[in-house]
Amino acid sequence: MRVLPGSSGLRLALGLLALVLVAPVWAEDPAAEYEAIKRASLEGIESVDVLVLAAQADSGCHHVADAQIETEVEARLQRAGISLDAEPDAYLFVSLGSVEPLTDLLCGFVVSVELHQGVRLVRDLRIATVGITWHRVGFGVTTTAQTPDQLRRVLASLVDQFIADYLEQNPTQ
Repeated sequence: MRVLPGSSGLRLALGLLALVLVAPVWAEDPAAEYEAIKRASLEGIESVDVLVLAAQADSGCHHVADAQIETEVEARLQRAGISLDAEPDAYLFVSLGSVEPLTDLLCGFVVSVELHQGVRLVRDLRIATVGITWHRVGFGVTTTAQTPDQLRRVLASLVDQFIADYLEQNPTQ
C-alpha cells in the first residue's frame, strides 16, 4: 500500500465528518452513537470469510505465518458459532504489522481487525462499493522472542470484541 503525505490527517478529517453526519447532533455521546452504528452494521450477516495480511518488516522480530493466523481466527469464529463461507456476506480482514526492532531486544507491532462489506453511498444509492463497517486496532512493544505470542494475544482480544458485537446483533447465531 502506498501512503500519501498527509493521508492520515485527511482520514481523520473524513472520519470526524462521517461521525458528525451519522451521529445525530442531539446524541448525548456522539462517539458511543457511532460505535452503536458500527455494531448495528453487523446485524443480518450470515457468514464471513477471513483474509490475513501480515506486513512484517524483514527484521530480527519473530513472526507468525499468515496461514497460522488465518486458521486461528477461523477456529475462534467457528467456536463462537459464526459461519465461514467462500462466498460470504462480509470479509473479516486481519492485518498484522511489525517494525524493525526498536533495539536488539524490542519489537513494535500493530494488529488491525476490520469487517468489509458491501455498502451504498447515501448521496447516490446507485453507487455500491465495499466499505469498512466495523474495526478495532491494537498495538504493542515486546521482546523479539515474545512477538508471536503478544501478536496472538492482541489479535485474540480484537477478534473476541468482533465476536461479542456480532453475537449481540445476531443473537440466534
